[in-house]
Amino acid sequence: FALLSSGCGPDFDVEGAFFPAWILCMAVGGVLSVLAYLGLVRTGLEPHIGPPALFYPSLYVLLTLLTWIVFFRP
Repeated sequence: FALLSSGCGPDFDVEGAFFPAWILCMAVGGVLSVLAYLGLVRTGLEPHIGPPALFYPSLYVLLTLLTWIVFFRP
């Protein structure tokens, strides 16, 4: 079953080539994470968030998965 369904992901056309949607979601999650970081620094809340090594990767994963859910949910 895994081999038969491995090519069934959502793709979209970018200048004639099919582009996997998960790459777009990862890029959007990264951009949103950087914007969230800049917003936290600007408001002065960045020193109060806890360990950055845990917070920012978790924020990246959260925003990436939320992007997937918003644009590509079944």
